[in-house]
Amino acid sequence: MPVGAFTEQLDLPLLLVIAFFLFFLGLVFYLRQEDKREGYPLQSDRPRGTAGRVAVVGFPPLPKPKTFLLRGGKTVLAPRAQRERELNARPAYAFPGAPLMPLGDPLLDGIGPASYALKADEPDRTYDGDLKMVPMRDRPQYRLEDTEIDLFGMPVFAADGPQVGIVHDLWINAHEYFVRYVEVELTEEPDRRRLLAPYAFCSFSERPRRMNFPTLTREQFLRVPIVAERDSITMREEDRINGYFAGGTLYAKSGDQSPFL
Repeated sequence: MPVGAFTEQLDLPLLLVIAFFLFFLGLVFYLRQEDKREGYPLQSDRPRGTAGRVAVVGFPPLPKPKTFLLRGGKTVLAPRAQRERELNARPAYAFPGAPLMPLGDPLLDGIGPASYALKADEPDRTYDGDLKMVPMRDRPQYRLEDTEIDLFGMPVFAADGPQVGIVHDLWINAHEYFVRYVEVELTEEPDRRRLLAPYAFCSFSERPRRMNFPTLTREQFLRVPIVAERDSITMREEDRINGYFAGGTLYAKSGDQSPFL
C-alpha cells in the first residue's frame, strides 16, 4: 500500500475537531457532576404529598459518594445526606418562591436574613492547627493600634436606647489580624453573663464614649445565642450569631417588614 494511501481517505482535521469536542463535552460533564457533591439535591418549594418537598438534581445526576481525608485524620463522604432544619414559617402566598412569614421568633428560628448553615460544630483552625478566633486575653502579643479608640470597658447600647453592658474583651482573627467579635458583659443583668457580637455590626464613638448595635433591641440583644466554651467558638456558632445580628436588620422592628407603598 502506498504511503499515505490510508490517511488520504480520512479528513484528519475534521476527526481532530470531533475528538476535541468529545473530550470537551466529557470534561464539562465530569466537572458539572463533581460540583454537585455539595448542596445537592436542591429542595424545591413544591410539595411531594406527605413525603416532604420535591428534590431537584437536574442533569447530570449526582456522582457516586467519594471519601475525602480531612486534616487531623477525619474522613467525610461527599455527597452526603443533607441536614435540613424544620423552618418555623409558612409561605406568604400559595406559589413556589413566595416569601416566608415567620411563625415564631425569626431571629432564633433562623428565618430570612437570620438564616444560618449547619456548619461543623467545631472551631475554625489555622493551617498549623491553632484556633483562628481567639480573645485578646489569650493572645497578649496582639494589641490595637495606638491611634485607635480604646474599646475596652466602653458602654454598649442597643437600638432602642438602653445600655445593655460593656465591652469586656475583643476576639480577633489570629490568622488574618483583625477584630472579629466584641465580647459584651451584660452588666445590666443579674448574672452578668457574656456574649459575642459581630464587630461588623457595631458603631462607636469617643465623645460620647459608647458602642451601638443598631440592628437589635435590648430584649433581642439579651437573647443572642451563647457560645458553649469560654475561649473558643465553633463555626456553627459563628454562623448562627452572625445570622442573628443580620436578621435584626429586618426583624428588629415590626414596621421594617411592611411595604413601602
